[in-house]
Amino acid sequence: MDQKKTDIPFPHDSSYRYLLSSKKLFMELLRSFVSQGWVKQVDESSIEEINHSFVLSDFRRKEADLVYKVRLNERDVIFYLLVELQSTVDMEMPYRLLLYQVEIWRYVLRNRETAASESSFSLPAIVPMVLYNGQRPWAAPRRFRQLLSGEEAFGSELLDFEYILLDVERYTEEELLALSNTIGSVFLLDQTADQELLLERLRRLMDTIRNLPDDLQGQFINWLTNMIKVQLPPESRDVEHLILEIKEKGVSVMGLQKNLEAIKLRGIEEGIEKGIEKGIEEGIEKGRALERENVARNMIALGLDNAAIEAATGVPEEKIEQMRKQLH
Repeated sequence: MDQKKTDIPFPHDSSYRYLLSSKKLFMELLRSFVSQGWVKQVDESSIEEINHSFVLSDFRRKEADLVYKVRLNERDVIFYLLVELQSTVDMEMPYRLLLYQVEIWRYVLRNRETAASESSFSLPAIVPMVLYNGQRPWAAPRRFRQLLSGEEAFGSELLDFEYILLDVERYTEEELLALSNTIGSVFLLDQTADQELLLERLRRLMDTIRNLPDDLQGQFINWLTNMIKVQLPPESRDVEHLILEIKEKGVSVMGLQKNLEAIKLRGIEEGIEKGIEKGIEEGIEKGRALERENVARNMIALGLDNAAIEAATGVPEEKIEQMRKQLH
């Protein structure tokens, strides 16, 4: 998902990139979902986004990529995050990631300020990551050599790497609520397709939203505004008011709670109203049907034939014949 400007509508498949273009949120992602010891050693102050897309034209579909360079143990390390937003799992993912990594190394070598001598030549480590929010479990191989035919006959002489998978749909509600942070909240709401569940989870996240730092709060609210537009019925005036309040006033927890309750109550009221209207309409139609049948009975008593009665009342001939038998 992708957004860098806050005043333009962002499609769902771009909002993750928008959020993770924040260095703070990228670090939050690593610390929340990557359980590797080196995460604690990342120098947050050295984080630098490489503003270049490495997704190749022959693979481009809905995914976006995000590349960060960081310092780790006094060395540059590159994090390559591919945001994979397709509903289908791509079994070629390790191959794609290999090509992306090679492109990154080519980019680094082209942009080096000075040529390295043969004795000191080195390439930066690249940590490939895939963020996936599809409904189906991710079934693609995680290691590159699993794509190689007959790889079991060989040892370390074969090329190999394993990417980090962040599968949004596989985290439990309890895990995400326990994080009490922006990324956990985003993952939790992104799992939610049901409107009622979305409202309930938003209510449960109110304390987390209120306690976010101002800058992260703003990014989350921009994302939330887009999410609400997608998830809630657009014809509701309450939804329009809620979105307007979020965009103009920023985070108003009490107002957000109040409006969420209003949306829920309005939905209940509209359901009741529709039920009453439907009941009235059905009652009126049933009354009309009974009136037509009474007229048909009178016409039977007058000795008119079935075809004439059907033409005059609209009562089917089969029903007229049944009524005729009941009268004799």
